[in-house]
Amino acid sequence: MMGLKRWVILLGLAVPSGSAIGVDLDDAPKVYSVGGIKISDPWAKSSGSGVHAAKLFFEFQNEADQSDELIDVQSIVASGPISFMLAQGSGASRSLATIEGIEIPVSEKSFELSEVGYYIELTGFELPVLMGTRFPVKLTFARAGSISIEFVTRFHSPKFLRRIREAATRGDIEMLKALRPVR
Repeated sequence: MMGLKRWVILLGLAVPSGSAIGVDLDDAPKVYSVGGIKISDPWAKSSGSGVHAAKLFFEFQNEADQSDELIDVQSIVASGPISFMLAQGSGASRSLATIEGIEIPVSEKSFELSEVGYYIELTGFELPVLMGTRFPVKLTFARAGSISIEFVTRFHSPKFLRRIREAATRGDIEMLKALRPVR
């Protein structure tokens, strides 16, 4: 028997908000912190039309004194297995590997999860994942602990959309031509 809280969240998946038409209008950077780890711009991408799975992406930076590892991901809207994935190569030679966790070294630079590297896959959604869908995810790190954050299903990362908006505002046609999403 499914609890009321889960039904309310699933109803939210089926009836996207007004901002679900193409772009989340609130694309200001979202930053979360746990321990010495900063997590910014969490977003999700549907794994395909009618598919009950989503890929999770975000940028992170470890400002702690020692490396850490993302060891678990949970969401009340996904009942299937959750996988940490590593995509290598491109085109016909592209391969996917399931890994145990994602190492997070200490660094002054941020690291971004993407479809051409590391990402997280959630499966077992009750309904297909639609654009604009918002859902909670709990990330657990070996040293920093756990944090719950909100993911929004989009076509592209919020950072990419901000770069497009900035170039368009400046009228920078060359920059707009150069901006291509990573696939």
